[in-house]
Amino acid sequence: MTNIELIENGEERVVKKFQETRKTSPLNPKLASINEKALKRFETLKFPHRKHEMFSFVDTKDLASTDFQYRYGPESPLNPELLKDFIYPESRDSVIVIVDGRYDTALSNTSRLDKTIELKSLDEAIGDAELNNYLLDTVDREEDVFASLNGAFLRDGLMIHVLSNSQIERPLQILHVSTGSKGSPVTTVPRVIVKLENDTKLDLIIQSIGIDGNYFLNSIQDFILDKSATLNLVQWQSDPNNSWFFSKSWITLSEDSQFKSTTASNGNRLTRHHYHVRMTGEKADLSLNGISVLCDQEQVHNYVRVHHEAPDCRSDQLFKNIIQDEGRSSIDTTVIVHEGAQLTESHQLINNLLLSDDGVADTKPNLMIYADDVKCDHGATIGQISEDQLFYLKSRGLAEDEAKTLLTSSFANTVLQEIDCPSLKARLKETLLNKLGVKDV
Repeated sequence: MTNIELIENGEERVVKKFQETRKTSPLNPKLASINEKALKRFETLKFPHRKHEMFSFVDTKDLASTDFQYRYGPESPLNPELLKDFIYPESRDSVIVIVDGRYDTALSNTSRLDKTIELKSLDEAIGDAELNNYLLDTVDREEDVFASLNGAFLRDGLMIHVLSNSQIERPLQILHVSTGSKGSPVTTVPRVIVKLENDTKLDLIIQSIGIDGNYFLNSIQDFILDKSATLNLVQWQSDPNNSWFFSKSWITLSEDSQFKSTTASNGNRLTRHHYHVRMTGEKADLSLNGISVLCDQEQVHNYVRVHHEAPDCRSDQLFKNIIQDEGRSSIDTTVIVHEGAQLTESHQLINNLLLSDDGVADTKPNLMIYADDVKCDHGATIGQISEDQLFYLKSRGLAEDEAKTLLTSSFANTVLQEIDCPSLKARLKETLLNKLGVKDV
């Protein structure tokens, strides 16, 4: 069977599974219009072939041809002891645990969260007409077929609403736990919506982990920032090697809002981060930082679209990848400066460090400018450890292994130093650098 036939069979299987699911386990009636619109969108978009612009560096044939079983919530209760090492001291009493796409109140601890943060299931929150219209709009505008699958099979989600003039002292942590499968592969479709009202500030940690592998975590997260809101986000993809991880982020920035994100990726069979950013208010500020460390045949791909729609906004992107063995990464990022978005400032920088001859790093920075008073630039590098730098350090008395350790650690630390949570930063450094046999210096 050809690749095209496998993909077409996968599309038919998804539609059939949607129909079967509605009979055997009815979807949430409050989300029915979203489910149906998303399925129609999926049928329009279809699974991508290799020449699809959005997936030009990503081979999704295995995903499209795999018969996943959709899961909402674990098959049996999870032992809280399994999660202790993944909850950071700074967030012990402000942690939300989502297991196989379902918010688990028993495993979560939100005792420190006061009335400044409202937590609601999507089932409760969807009664708000503004939110319902927002969700329907994202379904209509969706260009990512895998995000459409999230909407088609969505059973529930979580709404985090930070009320005006709130300054949250400790970081809020969201822990996505996938229980996985020892038999047929499973998939979950969590959705988390984070809305910050005017003059608010929130530090947020989102991490994904797996108990067993053999799963596909296909998530959507929405970040809606009102005037003068600030969100500092750290995301860590740390799923096991025999899993898939996709994340679509809808980011909307109003006047004077600030969104800063640092994403760290361990890599697995296939990881993909998709950012869709709209800067709709003047003086909005965006910072996207990413670091991935890849070994064996692990993959991490980033697809970014940033829309400068208002004047006097700034966006900065810094992505770094360390690749050895047959690891593979890609950064496909485009900044669109719309007509009227004068005084835009935008910078894109992609750095790849190849530690083997078999690793692959694809880069595609791009600018589309429709305003005449802007300051925009982009750059990308792909290379190995500098022989000049290595020679310099060796001439100062360092052994070659020590010199390589120093250079590799410094390369990663440029991104990791942006993280404010001490215990998370320490854990990330230890985990990512240990993959390369490198200690932090």
